Amino acid sequence: MAAFRVRHSGLKLLSLTVATLLWLVVTGDPVVERTLRVGIELQRTPTDLELVGAVPDTVAVRVRGPASRLSDLSPGSLQVVIDLDGVRAGRRLFALTPAQIAAPFGVEVTQITPPAVPLVFEATAWALVPVRARIEGSPAPGHSVANVSVTPSQIRVDGPASAIRELSELYTEPVSIERSSSLVRDAVTIDTSDTGLRLSGGATAVVTVTIAADTTERTLTGVPIGLRGGATGRLDPAEAAVTVLGAAEVVRGLTPADITLFVDAADDSPARDLVVQAESSTRFVVRAIRPASVAYGRAGARR
Repeated sequence: MAAFRVRHSGLKLLSLTVATLLWLVVTGDPVVERTLRVGIELQRTPTDLELVGAVPDTVAVRVRGPASRLSDLSPGSLQVVIDLDGVRAGRRLFALTPAQIAAPFGVEVTQITPPAVPLVFEATAWALVPVRARIEGSPAPGHSVANVSVTPSQIRVDGPASAIRELSELYTEPVSIERSSSLVRDAVTIDTSDTGLRLSGGATAVVTVTIAADTTERTLTGVPIGLRGGATGRLDPAEAAVTVLGAAEVVRGLTPADITLFVDAADDSPARDLVVQAESSTRFVVRAIRPASVAYGRAGARR
């Protein structure tokens, strides 16, 4: 028996040495606690429900473990998982427990704050809504917006039923027409930033803004009527009032001399009423001539 004790004395000494070293390692790596902001992961969200309202991005997780392990622990090392399988519409409260967090070996989750997360769900709905252009700036002086078009003019929108019910239209991001004097076309994003809604078929629209010179009408009196066709007779009356349409800055500067009126009559034409005509112009359009016809009499003849 004494021999057995002597033979195993070396093994006993080795075990004692190992135990002593382990005790030194443990006592040299104290247990500490830390609080980390950990992200929330939602799994198995139902396809026919919408998550609405504010959803917390992170929760505070209190962990305990050896200082050496916790010093290397980052928020990305932990994840809070909430399983949404089978959830129903309405406000639901999801408890958060340490069992929902897969912590590294040697690290213990002691507390989660808040201990529960409220989430609100609504049924998914959709609608076709018109798309309007948002225009900013002013065109060049003497010009104005003649027409605005958006392609597509309407778009399908998916989202929570309450938001879809309140949605009447969507607007694009602003298109600038500052000091423009011709066509403006721009591909811009349809703005859904304040609604959280989803667009089917893309979130881009093409806005076309037609800009034209300002037009105005003006009536000038005392415009002389000329004879053409070789006639030398007389006209009664020999002047007319003319209404013209064109760019405002052009029309405002017109005088009777800028408008050419005439009638066609040969020298042997009998006395009769002739239609008054106007020469075409690239600067304005003649809208009306009053009187529309005048009496023609051959020279020396009486009516």
